[in-house]
Amino acid sequence: MGRMSSFNGSNWVTWKTKMEDLLFCKDLYGPIEGDSGKLDDIKDDEWKRLNRNIVGIIRQWIDDSVFYHVATELRHMIYEKKLEGLYDRKSATNKAFLFRKLVNLKYKEGSPIPEHLNEIKSIVNQLASMK
Repeated sequence: MGRMSSFNGSNWVTWKTKMEDLLFCKDLYGPIEGDSGKLDDIKDDEWKRLNRNIVGIIRQWIDDSVFYHVATELRHMIYEKKLEGLYDRKSATNKAFLFRKLVNLKYKEGSPIPEHLNEIKSIVNQLASMK
């Protein structure tokens, strides 16, 4: 499994995907799917505890510079929606910025080629997530 990195405000697409994978690996996928993921035999208290577990895991992987924007949220769905609202920018301006960044991206002589390709793929993934 890839290394999990803290969310710092600029790595939203990568962080969100890795966080979802981490939560699925920890068998916390029910609350991720919202109320439709709740099984009938799970009590409300247990459901609340699962939600709180998810928030606890998410908080461990958020940089302090981002943490204070969502520190008071205790339900993971609200937590994720707030982060999405702040950092998942699908505006035309952001798309244009990413296209410009991709077009102007130059290989830095002497740097590892896989690092350069990762940067290209990261930008393409961000654009793809914007549809």
